[in-house]
Amino acid sequence: MTIRALLFDLDDTLVDHRGAAERGLRAWLAGLGLAEHPQALEEHVERWFALEARHYPRAQRREISYVEHRRTRVREFLPGWDLADDALADDVYAGYLGCYRAAWRAFDDAASALDGARAAGLRVGVLTNGEHAVQTEKLRRTGLLRSDVPVLASSHLPAAKPDPRAYLAACERLGAAPEHTLMVGDSLRLDVLGAQRAGLQARLLDRHGRHASSTGAAGAAGVRSVRRLADLVWAA
Repeated sequence: MTIRALLFDLDDTLVDHRGAAERGLRAWLAGLGLAEHPQALEEHVERWFALEARHYPRAQRREISYVEHRRTRVREFLPGWDLADDALADDVYAGYLGCYRAAWRAFDDAASALDGARAAGLRVGVLTNGEHAVQTEKLRRTGLLRSDVPVLASSHLPAAKPDPRAYLAACERLGAAPEHTLMVGDSLRLDVLGAQRAGLQARLLDRHGRHASSTGAAGAAGVRSVRRLADLVWAA
């Protein structure tokens, strides 16, 4: 089926979110004096991301706000600190955010993928879970923000991925039918299976070959994958 529109995921598809989060976290921990012992440092890193996995999805589901997610996360991470005051909790979390943002990097193939899709005449958007202001700034700082590529963040959509409403709202924004829209991203659940359930076409970006086996989760779901954005073909 012909592809007329293309939706890119942002984090770990266009921008190396996980790498930035790890680099930023280690810099922040060093500033807090929590990086002196290697074993303890790794335990702190593991616990930080475990808290992210527990609380960030709650913000995406709108059970709590993104600000509340940050406060809950930093308070649980630093239980020995007196962070009952919201302003203080926000200030401590802002230290992590500053380190994280300083570590933002676009993948080498991201800019050319956006430009190539637009040059091919496709309608292109970035469909991402998260806060619109943060995600837009991430694209700007990494040189990926395009005036003709709208940022479609879940904070400004009816729901977050993998809710079908997220993809359908994005298609409506691009003026393209779901069946003629291709979603590309690194998450099997959020960028592929959710998109397919909403009636879109989908490709899994598998940069590290984690879903390479045809008998694995991706193969069982009939998912087509690419290792690089340069490998995308604008036809089904």
